[in-house]
Amino acid sequence: MHPKEIQVGIDVGGTFTDAVLIEENVIFEKAKVATQADNVLGTVLQALEALKIYHKPVTRITVSTTLITNAILQQRLPQVDLLLFPGSGMSLNAFTWPVTYQVLKGELDYRGREISPPDDLEWRRLLNRYQESPKSKVAIVGKFSHRNDLHEHNLALFLHKHCPNLEMSLGHEWGQTNFYRRSLSTYLNLACAEIYQTFAQQLQQAVEQKGCSAQINVLKADGGIVPLQKLRPVESIFSGPAASVLGSLAQSEPGQSFVVVDIGGTTTDIGLILSGEPLLSAHGAQIGAFSTLVRTLAVRSIPYGGDSAILPEADDFKIAPYRLGPAYCLGGPTPTPTDAMRYLNLIPYGDRSKAEQGLLQLLPEKDRDSLHLQQLSENILMRLADSISQAVESLNKEWKREPAYKVWEVLHPHDDKNFHIWVSGGGAPGLAKALSRCLHIPVKIGDYPEVSNAIGAALARSTFSCTLHLDTFMNRYRIEETGLQGEWLGSRKPHKEVEGFLQEIAEKIAFDQGIHLKEVQIQPFDFFPIVKGYQTVGQIIRGSLIVPPGVRGRLVP
Repeated sequence: MHPKEIQVGIDVGGTFTDAVLIEENVIFEKAKVATQADNVLGTVLQALEALKIYHKPVTRITVSTTLITNAILQQRLPQVDLLLFPGSGMSLNAFTWPVTYQVLKGELDYRGREISPPDDLEWRRLLNRYQESPKSKVAIVGKFSHRNDLHEHNLALFLHKHCPNLEMSLGHEWGQTNFYRRSLSTYLNLACAEIYQTFAQQLQQAVEQKGCSAQINVLKADGGIVPLQKLRPVESIFSGPAASVLGSLAQSEPGQSFVVVDIGGTTTDIGLILSGEPLLSAHGAQIGAFSTLVRTLAVRSIPYGGDSAILPEADDFKIAPYRLGPAYCLGGPTPTPTDAMRYLNLIPYGDRSKAEQGLLQLLPEKDRDSLHLQQLSENILMRLADSISQAVESLNKEWKREPAYKVWEVLHPHDDKNFHIWVSGGGAPGLAKALSRCLHIPVKIGDYPEVSNAIGAALARSTFSCTLHLDTFMNRYRIEETGLQGEWLGSRKPHKEVEGFLQEIAEKIAFDQGIHLKEVQIQPFDFFPIVKGYQTVGQIIRGSLIVPPGVRGRLVP
């Protein structure tokens, strides 16, 4: 008999941190603690204490954390020097750079062939600078380094030889095209590394000190999990919205298509599931002013939630895109949509008399009676539902432009495209009817809306992607996701051997990342002939092996 799997999921939200303990797809414990924005580690440990995990043989703990998202948005990142090899043919001024950079000489062409070498004098000047500041952080990125890491690699070796304490990050490790996004991804990942490593070490030590030997994972923006020490820090941004999507998936019937709306205290997350699979974005994640190559689900967060401040405005009110604290009924400073839900008895928590006191502040003295309070509360919920509905409709148009959505449409021509809404989060019971009225489509709620994100974290599985680019004429290959580059020793016109080569590399990468490959999908290979002098002299080949986002099982009610 296989030992029972006991899994813990923790989702650190802007207002509350949710946690669940699941055994054999059944929830045995759940908890909700207030999030300490300046102490994410303490919040996670408090949630673990609330679950009483230290007396159980827990096999896996998965954390969805706002640590890196907060550090980026609050600009709490250390100084990083960004060194660029942009070559010719593009104007860096055409892009909006949220950070400063230095341009270096040296150029490769689009196939990775050297056009002009770097300038030795420039490198010596850099060396003088870093010998004066030996603990600097340096990100080095070349425009076509994803085709050939020659200049990045040589500069890193040169600097490391003379300044061994420098922390460096190289752009080819984000092995995709788009020089601008690759540069900012490299910069951010290095800038976040120290913050994340401190968090990871402290969390690991704290859990071990309690006698728990469970593997600790972190949820990524693409809905996959990775062991705590293997994560590239910037990949943990938007793990909250990913948890929202997976939590709804774990509570729904297999094969369904629906829109996920997770109503938190600070934000509302919106995502899409098509035939039981979360929709992945073809573009990298955008966080603040930074465009990145981080793989992410096609999700959006809007700055409205159950704790959004409601402010009086002439003879009306407005829902502000921020929170000033908890709901008035929970001891907060200002009325919120949560107070409207409590007054209408749509939620069981909070002091109803306090909710009434808070809402009365929004009414003129002559209208402070139960009838007007009822109307005000209903109007607040309709106003919030309308804001969410507009975001859903806007995002629906964006989803239809995603390549993965277009493929799904072709494969499912007869499926209903008017998807129902799956609502989760603490505000789900209070807003379900209002959302249904605004969108004119059915709205469903799971059995555990208040801890849905934690369920998603607990039941998330590993995602994996390994994309091979092979140029048999130049005898070079590269792996898009990791930046791995090497020499191709096979034939000029390979066929079957390419698939085996990709599988071999994928297994090594997965092992290094602590991932067990299951439910692998091999995408069809593309073969493009290279013709020279009327003869085929080689091929450019592209193919990929993936494990899509999903959950390890469905929750048993």
